[in-house]
Amino acid sequence: MKSAHKNIQNSEIGTLAKSIIRTLAYYDIFSYPLTKEEIYICSNTNGDTKHSVFEELEVLVSSGIVYNNNKFYSINHNSHLIPKRIEGNKRAIKKMKTAKLYSRFISHFPYVRGVFLSGSISKGYMDEKADIDYFIITAPNRLWITRILLVFFKKMFLLNSYKFFCINYFISTAELEIEEKNIYTAIELATLIPIYGADVYNEFYGANQWIKTYVPNYPKRDVNNLPASKKKIFQKVVESLLNNSFGDYVDDKIMKMFIRFDEKRYGELDENTFRLAFKTRKNISKHHPNFFQKRVLESLRKKLEQLELKHNIALSEFD
Repeated sequence: MKSAHKNIQNSEIGTLAKSIIRTLAYYDIFSYPLTKEEIYICSNTNGDTKHSVFEELEVLVSSGIVYNNNKFYSINHNSHLIPKRIEGNKRAIKKMKTAKLYSRFISHFPYVRGVFLSGSISKGYMDEKADIDYFIITAPNRLWITRILLVFFKKMFLLNSYKFFCINYFISTAELEIEEKNIYTAIELATLIPIYGADVYNEFYGANQWIKTYVPNYPKRDVNNLPASKKKIFQKVVESLLNNSFGDYVDDKIMKMFIRFDEKRYGELDENTFRLAFKTRKNISKHHPNFFQKRVLESLRKKLEQLELKHNIALSEFD
């Protein structure tokens, strides 16, 4: 291997090294350095052992491709990222109590069967402006009733605040497999933190085993101490009134209302962009008008291209 801070040739870098670099490149989009353990669980190591990953990581450090600062690794030689990350980790721990409180509250709404934390808090990090995001699983064919009730609660009682109550992704138990299969969605699903509905989480995880293609070492969340989904009194009463043709009619009408709203507000978008940001079907509701997934994947491709030029190496892109 050549001396530090000099370009290395393609013949000198293997699949494992490329996987580590791609992982660090992905998290560098969020200015988030990783520990050794995090690199191992977040990389597609193709069966390589943890020891092999750690050894290869040190080779990359000696080559000048990866930087090591106080046990944190990054492709970005910026020491200010570490205290920023540590503060964000502490903030996420403090916000977890609030997140769990709201999650339990959400679990009392009609047809809710699972409540998981998503977004930045599920990664154990929150900056000062971060929202608390929830990923909600409902009973089949009643997703839109659940969504309108939660939206109504947020607007009326939380003054439409997104700070602690961002609910933009719903699926039902009838459609548990996520369609978009890429590194972004794989990490988002792997890092979900289930708060309610242990049985539903297990079913959801089983339906999305494709994430192992991207993060085979990421451990499944432990749900042994979480309650399974169980109807509360309020849920039983409301659901008994809507488990009929009238409930079908109401759910359909609400879904069509949301479709008209999105088409009117975001109708200028091209079809592919619109489909990526919004999904509005009977058993799925995705509302991401900021196009975060698209922006992250585009940023990753650009970052990989920059690394290829900088170090004269080939890094196959993510799908």
